[in-house]
Amino acid sequence: MKVTNFNERKNILFRIIAVLMILLSFGVMIFSMICIILSNSDTKVLSIVALCLTMCFLLLEVIITIKGWKKEPSLYKIAYNPNGVMNNVPLIAVIVGTLLGIGLLILSLVLYFTKNGEPYLTASLVILSITTYLLVNCIDYYIFVIMYKNRPLKLKDLIK
Repeated sequence: MKVTNFNERKNILFRIIAVLMILLSFGVMIFSMICIILSNSDTKVLSIVALCLTMCFLLLEVIITIKGWKKEPSLYKIAYNPNGVMNNVPLIAVIVGTLLGIGLLILSLVLYFTKNGEPYLTASLVILSITTYLLVNCIDYYIFVIMYKNRPLKLKDLIK
């Protein structure tokens, strides 16, 4: 596969980064699933269903990310206006999602390491898995915005 176009290389690089980060979130979900299955919890079934639904969303996202390998991601239409200016509403939504994700991540880690009872362990693992997936998607959005930002062309750029 020979890629000569700069935009194609940028698209492929973003998609590889996004898929690797999503697979990192998948690893956290697998760890949580194993811990929940090995536990003796009354809410084991509900927790497994929640993790399976999240894994389905994750796999769908991986398929959509890989599908248009060299084409510009559809995220561009969300992040930027047709004239190339960044949309503020999605950016604010991602910032709020990031802050919510960080708060839930802290909550789940505190529950996991401080409470020894069974419903707390299962709940903290489910919250940790879903929050990791949320934060990975927020980080992917930030990486996308940085990679696809339109920079004004300056005379110095033409000289190099």
